[in-house]
Amino acid sequence: MSLRSGEIALLIAELAPLAGARVDAVRVHAERLLTIELLRASGPVTLLLSAEPDLTRLHAATWRPPLPPEPLAFQVVLRRELAGARLAAIEAPGGDRLVSLRFERPAGTLRLLAELTGRSGNLFLVDAAGVVRAMAGKNLADGRALSPGQPYLPPEPRPGDGEASRFAPVAGAPFPLSASVEAAYRRLEEERALGAARRRLREPLRAAVARSRRALERLADEAARVPAAEADRRAADLLKPELHAIPRGASEVTVTEWTADGPRPVTLALDPALTPRANMERFYRRYRRIAESAARVEARAAEVRSRLAATEALLAELDGAPLEALPRLEREARKLGAGPRIQRPPRRRDEEPAAPYRTFRSAAGLPILVGRGAAENDQLTVRVAKGNDVWLHARGRTGAHVVLRLQKGRAPDQESLLDAAHLAAHFSDSRGEAAPEVVYTRAKHVRKVKGAAPGAVTYSQEKGMALRVEPARVERLLQGETEEP
Repeated sequence: MSLRSGEIALLIAELAPLAGARVDAVRVHAERLLTIELLRASGPVTLLLSAEPDLTRLHAATWRPPLPPEPLAFQVVLRRELAGARLAAIEAPGGDRLVSLRFERPAGTLRLLAELTGRSGNLFLVDAAGVVRAMAGKNLADGRALSPGQPYLPPEPRPGDGEASRFAPVAGAPFPLSASVEAAYRRLEEERALGAARRRLREPLRAAVARSRRALERLADEAARVPAAEADRRAADLLKPELHAIPRGASEVTVTEWTADGPRPVTLALDPALTPRANMERFYRRYRRIAESAARVEARAAEVRSRLAATEALLAELDGAPLEALPRLEREARKLGAGPRIQRPPRRRDEEPAAPYRTFRSAAGLPILVGRGAAENDQLTVRVAKGNDVWLHARGRTGAHVVLRLQKGRAPDQESLLDAAHLAAHFSDSRGEAAPEVVYTRAKHVRKVKGAAPGAVTYSQEKGMALRVEPARVERLLQGETEEP
């Protein structure tokens, strides 16, 4: 929503008595949003100017928006040029929704021009010669080359819209129309803030629901293998009494199965490279592996179904949740491993570049470093990891390189190794699987092949680890992310 030209004219008339007030402070709250503190005989007044897309407005304000962590360049210029100046007039020069605040000072006249034109709005500081001294944001105006050091070209004038004002003055307020405009825009900004906060939570919750559903599909596939395991057990049982009669190197054998209807021949495929007994043991081993995993699969499926139900309930509650309920919903989402990414303040230009890894701590307090991307994986593995550190990666999957930091000569404890392996699985394509496989070796056994793609390495002397994923362990690790190794 942006102010119409008729509404701007009414506000300029209401604010005209501010002429003669002295500028006490200027604050730039966002790229195209500022407030000016004016001192006059009857008391201070805060004037708000906004050329933000769909929020362009001008009014006396009783509330100031929050300031950014670092002052914006436009604020530095305005404070230097306008502090102590006298507001001579608030005018409408005639351009399309153009407002001019004229300031008098010993060094000469300056104008703060506000183009309140919706998406192309902007703020300009212009000197007495009509040259742009500074501008709030980049030029979005079509057909006008506006930049510091160049003459200011106003927008083409256009006739007023002729529509009645949408704002009813607030009786008893020092600036009745401004009070109505401020209240309307505060409501609009709160609605937008609520919508943005809901979206911030909704996306990771939806992603978590999708992950849980995919995990249930994979678990269902694993459960479907259980009946096939019975065929392996049956084959082993049939082979057992016939071992002495099966020649070594046979690729198949026909044995007799006794059923309720009498004997019937059954042909079994064998691995000719194995002895008859080894073939029998292979059938039994496959049966036991699948049968033993059946209980774990069911327990894992029950756990995933429970988490899916809780995540879907949070998602349903989010749609109607008020702003004050969102912190609680975010805490609950993080407990389910479905919280949004932690928003970190932007890094200043004079600060050192960000580390190529994220840092976590094992239960024993050992640092676990997780590469942020393919190129960062290379930096972590080749430049950061030391030879004695343990290097981990999800076998056969795209994912982060993980390094468990160890002191020289020290072996990893089992819990720290499990923690690092869980992070390797979590930050890979195997996230959500019930039993992903992770390989690990000492960092000194990992090599980067010249010319290989970012993140691609070779390794030796590795060991494999078939994880039984523990969601509580993953959540503990994620919640304990730190800034320093």
